[in-house]
Amino acid sequence: MNNSNRFSQPNKKSKLGQSDVQFFIGKVVGFHSMEEQIERGSGWYYKVRILGDHGIKDDIPDEQLDYVQSLLPTTAGSGAAFKLRSVRISQGDMVLGLRGGGQGGKPFIIAVFPRTRNTKINDGKFGTLSGFYGSLVKNETLTGEFNDQIGPGTPDVTPLPPETYNKSNKDDSSEKLSQFGYDRNQDGVIDDAEKKLKPPITAVDKRFDKGESITTGQLKHILLFPDRGKDEVKNYQIYAKDAIEQAIVQNLLPKDIANKMINSIQRNDYQSALLIGFPPPTPTTE
Repeated sequence: MNNSNRFSQPNKKSKLGQSDVQFFIGKVVGFHSMEEQIERGSGWYYKVRILGDHGIKDDIPDEQLDYVQSLLPTTAGSGAAFKLRSVRISQGDMVLGLRGGGQGGKPFIIAVFPRTRNTKINDGKFGTLSGFYGSLVKNETLTGEFNDQIGPGTPDVTPLPPETYNKSNKDDSSEKLSQFGYDRNQDGVIDDAEKKLKPPITAVDKRFDKGESITTGQLKHILLFPDRGKDEVKNYQIYAKDAIEQAIVQNLLPKDIANKMINSIQRNDYQSALLIGFPPPTPTTE
């Protein structure tokens, strides 16, 4: 078989094989112009303003641009057998793509150009937008929106290059020993550190008192054995309600779920309250 024709000849009958594959560079437009796709769409599609196809002064609004599908590397997985990694394209990103079949061929995104520390956030048809959109809120975790060889820094942290990092310039951690009741100048081996570092475990049947913290195990126990607890607490409904409200404070339960649980308790239906707050796992079939 002639190796030069092995791949090109069969493809000539398809749209992708009618002409040479072309590369393109484009800018992903603002997510507000494709909000429905970003929040509820199927697949990984983005509206892209392509250099050469679109100009700075054209009259085509972002909403009328075509969607371009993003391809994934083999390491990202297709989703089969729960093997998957999400696409990390942001609005304002510059992307590299390809298409077969000439000008009208289907385009695909195959890569994204990393932003550098010199990248400026600006508007315009080919402007570089901030990647923060919707529920993504900028914070002080990193010093900038870029991904270059050095990378953004973490505020209040001074990194040392690997070749200069050693025990002599390592932060002194011995001061933290006093937090666990140890003397930093004490000789010998510390053999009970694991016991002190291990957090205490609260027994599930430990009585809960209003104003104290509560564990999930305690709350489940209160709902599981209401009859046993009524011997100790006169108004068990108020007792269970206080426990649920403390769970809300500790973010152990969402407020809407907790309110439904309280409604069940007021009907003296503790079993329903338990199932509402802690539903059993969905059975799986092999």
